[in-house]
Amino acid sequence: MICISSFLFQKVAGHLFVYAGESNMHFMGFEGKPAGYFIIFCYCAVAYLIGWVVMKSLAPKYEPISE
Repeated sequence: MICISSFLFQKVAGHLFVYAGESNMHFMGFEGKPAGYFIIFCYCAVAYLIGWVVMKSLAPKYEPISE
């Protein structure tokens, strides 16, 4: 499943970069390909935060391992 989602993310990112470059897209002060990169970096930042929240909710306390 992870391989398929990674493949799809890379395909979507590639299409976004091509579209942003060809259409001279404007997004939050960025123009062209940098606008596409800004969108991808924002997505990655949010995905990291969501992953961190899920991780903290599943393992809320850290305890030392004792044998």
